[in-house]
Amino acid sequence: MNSAAPSIASLIERLALLPGSDRLFNPYDDQFPGARIRRDNLARYLTDMLARRPRTLMLFEAPGYRGCALSGVPVTSERIMLRGIPTWALFGAGYQGTSGQVDGVSEMTATILWNELQDCADQPPLVWNTVPLHPYRPGERQSNRAPSADEQRMGLAYVEAIIALFDPRTVLAVGKIAQHALDSLGRPMTPLRHPSQGGKPEFARGLRQAFGKSLDA
Repeated sequence: MNSAAPSIASLIERLALLPGSDRLFNPYDDQFPGARIRRDNLARYLTDMLARRPRTLMLFEAPGYRGCALSGVPVTSERIMLRGIPTWALFGAGYQGTSGQVDGVSEMTATILWNELQDCADQPPLVWNTVPLHPYRPGERQSNRAPSADEQRMGLAYVEAIIALFDPRTVLAVGKIAQHALDSLGRPMTPLRHPSQGGKPEFARGLRQAFGKSLDA
């Protein structure tokens, strides 16, 4: 770990203090129910991943209302988080949901990501979002929208903090927003198609190539 990198606790404290708005939800802010649980989930995930010393970082766009906005863990639904991934002894015990649904809420992008990763990666990569808060349409918290340019700029400091903390060898940029963020930071990366809006096949092909797996495997 880079000696100048922030601690996990200080990083999450900074996230919790980020101001939201009528179109940007901060899932870690104590003014919202479940914030402490989501902070604890994120801390548990980052602590576990730091111990694993992942070589690869996958950078996505922003939390979705059915995913990270409930779980606190980037691109991970409650359902995946609560069930766990036995292959890697990842998630599961110790994590808590905030939706009130016993089995947790599922999210399509999270489901695609973790299913594909189990097929092509020997170890889990670290997953993070370009924008750490959930962008939604005004008055519609149960919606997703593309983050604005200002929101993307706000997230750059946290992308840099995660890179400093984990020092990954490889960065996979999933979607144009993640690619633009890494370009603006001057960070080398491998671009991947986002799996949403019909992009699953291309995403899966790019992911397998990135992890050195045969497309026929």
